[in-house]
Order: sequence, then C-alpha cells, then structure tokens
Amino acid sequence: MGRQKYFWLGVILSVIGLGYVFYRSEPAKIALALQQAQYIYLVPALGLYFIGVGVRAVRWHFLLRSIKSIPSRALFPPVVIGYMANDILPARMGEVVRAYVLGRQENVSKAATFVTIVVERIFDGLTMLTFIVAGSFVLQFADAELNARLRALGIAFIIAILALAVFAGMPRRVEGLAHLFIQRLPSEALRTRVLALTRALLDGLGTLRSPADSLTVYALSILAWLFETGMYVVIAWGFQIDASLPVFLVACAIANLATLLPSTPGYIGVFHAAVISVLTQFGVEANLATSYTFVLHAALIIPITLWGFFYVWRAGLSLTQMTRA
Repeated sequence: MGRQKYFWLGVILSVIGLGYVFYRSEPAKIALALQQAQYIYLVPALGLYFIGVGVRAVRWHFLLRSIKSIPSRALFPPVVIGYMANDILPARMGEVVRAYVLGRQENVSKAATFVTIVVERIFDGLTMLTFIVAGSFVLQFADAELNARLRALGIAFIIAILALAVFAGMPRRVEGLAHLFIQRLPSEALRTRVLALTRALLDGLGTLRSPADSLTVYALSILAWLFETGMYVVIAWGFQIDASLPVFLVACAIANLATLLPSTPGYIGVFHAAVISVLTQFGVEANLATSYTFVLHAALIIPITLWGFFYVWRAGLSLTQMTRA
C-alpha cells in the first residue's frame, strides 16, 4: 500500500511538473528551437558527463575503503548500473540495486555498502548546496529571503554530517548502546540480525572517521558535479544560450535536489520544471529553455541507461532478479 501511494504521488508530481512546463511554452517555438540546435555539442557534453561518472567511482572507492579496498575501475560498472536502475525503476531503487550488484560482485556486506551510498548522497547534497551558495554571491535571486533559507539549509547539512562523524567515530560505544536495546528484542534471530545491521552501519560510516578521507570525498563530489555542470554548459552552446557558469551551477543543483521528490522513473517533469524555472529566472526565453531541457534530460538518461543494460547483460543479471533481491 505504501509503495502504491508513493508511486501515484510520483506520477502526480511529474504531471504537475510537465503541466508547468507546457503551460509556459509554445510547441511551435519549441520545435523550431530543436530544429536549429547544433547537436554536435552532445559529443563533448557526454564525454564530460562520463568523466564525472568515473570520478564518482573513485569517490566510492574512498567511501568503501573501511569495508574493502576495491579498485575504482571495478566500481564503475555498478555505478552505471545504479544510474540505469534509477532511470527506469521507481523510488530511486538504483541505490539499492547498486549495493546489491557490488555485494554480489565483491562479496561485501550489502547493508554496509548501502550505508556508503547514503553517505555519498549526503555529500552530494552538501555539494549542491555549495553550488547554490556560490551562485548566490554572483547572481541576484528574485526571492529576498532565499539567502537566509540557504544558510539555514547549510547549517542543517553541517549538523547532519557532524552527527554522523561523531556516530562513526565511536563504533564500540555505539555498538554497546545498541546492544542494550537489541537484547530486549523478542527472538534470538531478530537480535542477531539487528546486531549485524548495526555493525554494517558503523562499517559503512568508516570514511567519516578520517577528516582527510572526508575532505577527499567532498572534493571528489565537487569535481564530479562540476563535470556534470560542464555538460549543461556545453549543450547550452548548441542552443546558443548565453548564460553564465553560476546560472548552470544553480540549475544543476536545483534540478538534482528536485529529483529527491517522488516522481516517475527518470524524474520526468520535476527535472524539467526545475531547470526551466532557473534558466527563465535569469533571462533565458521560456521556449528555448524548454527545448534545451528536453535535450539535456535525454542526454542524461538515454546513454547511461543503455550502458547500464550492457553491464547488466555482461554480468548475467536481470532487472527482475535485482529488484527482488
């Protein structure tokens, strides 16, 4: 029942997003902009995007080191498969699929691996906030209260990361406190399972015990998202969109934060509405912004989904098998 409600909420939000997009645009002008675009720019744009995916594999290597040292090249296929699954399955199931694939491939704890992905997403959120704050120093936002909201959001992220770091830095104490609650559980099997999950959680947070590793992961997060922002910029050249880099930093950040909302697979509607609202706020004509966003979204979704299917086929897996697992 809960999954059905989440699915339909995602459908509703995607429809609302698409309604917002098409309400502000004219199909004839969108078609004209698509005809006039120079698609040769997709080649370097996709190159930048997949370099960014490679940087994410390097970042995951650092996050996993407390569990098992796995070469970045071995992590690249699971990262791509995770992106593919996020694009075609609901509820961001790609994160779970990625943990399953790596656990199967490298014989590591799937629960601990999933925790590293959660930490990765926290650093992604911090990076998106960094982009927005950096853009706010250069750009003039229409909402006068936005800077105060950004500061509040920044403080919340910092508190969350510090709390996780403290939690990760006292594994024995945390496990001892958890044991006080675990021993009250009704069955031995349940107690054993919860204790194993607690240890997996602490293993997955291992990177946060090292300030050097945490800074490295943060730096790699910024680098990966800069490559993806570069993709936004290069595709914009093909549409002759004259906007500054800070605009695309903010657009990339807002779009990716918007994908945290429930939506259809591939973030249809919510992604488009986020990018278009940022571009039009900073002077890009609505129909041009809409045509650009359609091409950008397709470039973000189609190539990596096809590549993910290739890796799934090569590994002898199936989507049904991964989803059930």
